[in-house]
Amino acid sequence: MDIVALMAFLSPCLPFLMKVGEKSAESAASKIGEDAWNKAKKIWEKLQPQVEAKEDAKIAAQQLAGKPENEKRKALFQEELEILLQENPSLAEAIAQILKEDSSNCHSGSGVTQNVTGRQNQTIGTVSGGQVFGVFGGQVFNDSKGNITFSSPLNQGDASEIPPPASPATNNQQNVKTILILAANPKGTSQLRLSEEVREIQSGLKRTHRQDAFTLQQQWAVRSRDVYQALLDSKPQIVHFSGHGSGEEGLVLENDAGQTQLVSTEALFNLFQLFGQQIECVVLNACYSEVQAKAIAKHIPYVIGMNKAVGDKAAIEFAIGFYEAIASGQSIEFAYKLGCTAIQMAGIPEHLTPVIERKIA
Repeated sequence: MDIVALMAFLSPCLPFLMKVGEKSAESAASKIGEDAWNKAKKIWEKLQPQVEAKEDAKIAAQQLAGKPENEKRKALFQEELEILLQENPSLAEAIAQILKEDSSNCHSGSGVTQNVTGRQNQTIGTVSGGQVFGVFGGQVFNDSKGNITFSSPLNQGDASEIPPPASPATNNQQNVKTILILAANPKGTSQLRLSEEVREIQSGLKRTHRQDAFTLQQQWAVRSRDVYQALLDSKPQIVHFSGHGSGEEGLVLENDAGQTQLVSTEALFNLFQLFGQQIECVVLNACYSEVQAKAIAKHIPYVIGMNKAVGDKAAIEFAIGFYEAIASGQSIEFAYKLGCTAIQMAGIPEHLTPVIERKIA
């Protein structure tokens, strides 16, 4: 599921969710919108028992509820959520479904959205074809053909006759590249340090001066249909798979029960053929994935796979080096070489394991 989207929704609601039953929480619906509040409660009803049962997650949630805009506290709670949802695939699926249901209920009109901000430049809503949805921290009093008046404790102002922009995205938005991370660690397979790998990728992007040039999307406990759905939804330029590989048999994903489901090389070949005009690079950070890399490279400019078994530490070091180079504006070729060098510099004798395949024009 998209942990970033979940955090973006949950963070501003958390102060109220942690006080459910108290008088102060009863005003949450009027502050963040009744639909948003009801959805937040549904998600929290599923998450709360798991969060309460894990001391680190409980503390992180309490700290974030105290300061929901604090980036460090957000990152800490997100890390705990990632681990929790990775360990509970069925829970992740249930929450993803709630998020999806909410999106399907939003009438987007022409599909063009525009942020609405108050004096302190805090987004309190979005406008799409005259409709308002996703309002946080403000209350919509009027909604008619783009005419909006709103109020909140932190912002007061109005947006009147807001026309849709001439184009759906600015030049800066068009230049932003999406990295899609797909992770799978089915029941009965050896446990991988996937959350650590993803956390290090996130940290690497943040350390550069070009972090705004990338957006990171994540899908955990992926099943076969999750893969193509994520490609359709995220429209990524870089796809990163983290999990197990099985050589000629394919990549290891999950089924609905969280058990192993192999996806064949032929199926991956056909899938990426459909997205060849969009994706620039695929990274298969999985054991014995060279065979899939060779097949996918028939359609994708650059594909990185592993020519034998790769250890957790080597996989993480490669990811750190690769994405720090990418975020710094280096080419994929350079990033691949730096990833291999990062393994070697860490004293791990696996720097020849990653291999890069290139599309032949």
